Amino acid sequence: MRNIIFISDLHIGDGSSKDDFNQDELLESLLEDWKDLANPELVIVGDGFEILESSVVRNAGPDNFWEILKKLDGEPIENIQHKHPGVFKALQKFPGKIWYVIGNHDYYIYKNEKLKNKLFELFPNMEIVPYYYDEETKVLAIHGNQFDSINKFTEVNGEIIPPLGDFVARYMMVNFDEVLKKNFPEHVLKDYDNVRPTLDAFLWFERLTQIYENGIDLLQLWIDNFLDMMQQDEAQKWMRKNYPNMSKISIIFLNKIGGIKLGEMIVRTVMKFRKIKKVDYLKRSAIKVLKEPQKLGKYLDGYDDPKHFEQLNLDSLNGIVMGHNHSHSFDIFKLNGELKFYLNCGAWKPVVERRSKGIFQRYFELFYAIAKIDKNDDLEIITGTTNKIRRQEVLELD
Repeated sequence: MRNIIFISDLHIGDGSSKDDFNQDELLESLLEDWKDLANPELVIVGDGFEILESSVVRNAGPDNFWEILKKLDGEPIENIQHKHPGVFKALQKFPGKIWYVIGNHDYYIYKNEKLKNKLFELFPNMEIVPYYYDEETKVLAIHGNQFDSINKFTEVNGEIIPPLGDFVARYMMVNFDEVLKKNFPEHVLKDYDNVRPTLDAFLWFERLTQIYENGIDLLQLWIDNFLDMMQQDEAQKWMRKNYPNMSKISIIFLNKIGGIKLGEMIVRTVMKFRKIKKVDYLKRSAIKVLKEPQKLGKYLDGYDDPKHFEQLNLDSLNGIVMGHNHSHSFDIFKLNGELKFYLNCGAWKPVVERRSKGIFQRYFELFYAIAKIDKNDDLEIITGTTNKIRRQEVLELD
């Protein structure tokens, strides 16, 4: 009997900026319970520790990604441990292997030996991997940003180009976030990053501007920062390398007289179409890989040596586990006459969702899954969800 536990996107941070992980007691309790399972293994499917939005990375500024990565040492991990000592103790007591799959908010760990060694020092039973593959069950766990055009790494002519999403986060932390921090209550800084769907953040900004009446137009401030960010060398290089033809006309979307409105209109139209069609781009990508597992290799830029991937000999997969989009789901379907599954572990961050005009709700929907493998190699998936909604977290923004 084996028990493989999957969780994702904990985003356990150092207490600064937008760190809103406050589920220490629940996670510690679950880890204590999981200790009693037969032969337990824990798979953290990416973004377990929040490095990207840490104080250390923020203080480095919107510098070149690789330069920041090289300068890091064990400090970000030490700061997170100081803020969440109980979680670290519970992880240290976990009796089985901990597989730490790398995402996009913690990619720094994958390429920085000092960060890696700090984690190995704290957790001798931890393995840091670009993805997790269990040969017995033929289940693959991968974070999912590899299928996201804004948050994936891309190899162009032998050069690994870091994702635009990383630069956006770092630039906004130094500029937009600092204005929020100085002029608005603490929850505003944390909440806007968790508004779902993302485009509702436009309405969120407009309502907050009406409420606080401090002379700051949040939507305009965000737009101004976004436009400035897209004109920085790091963003321009990303555009040239990934979309060389589009980069030539990108100036249309980077002027303040109508350009951003055109861009917003296009994005809104695409999002509405996706909503109507109920398109889950991660599930769609998972189905492609389940159909042809060897195609996974083309998504692993920056994450794995192709030769190592080829040695896995992925002739077939029974299921794929992801995270990244902070929306948990579990789907079973048939492909070529065989049952397959796609599982997304969601996130341990809160969701801020518009319930009706002017009313938003902050809530937690925490998810985990356990794959049980018996002596006959039969696979059983058990999922668990904890919902946390408080009355005082209904946010009336009229």
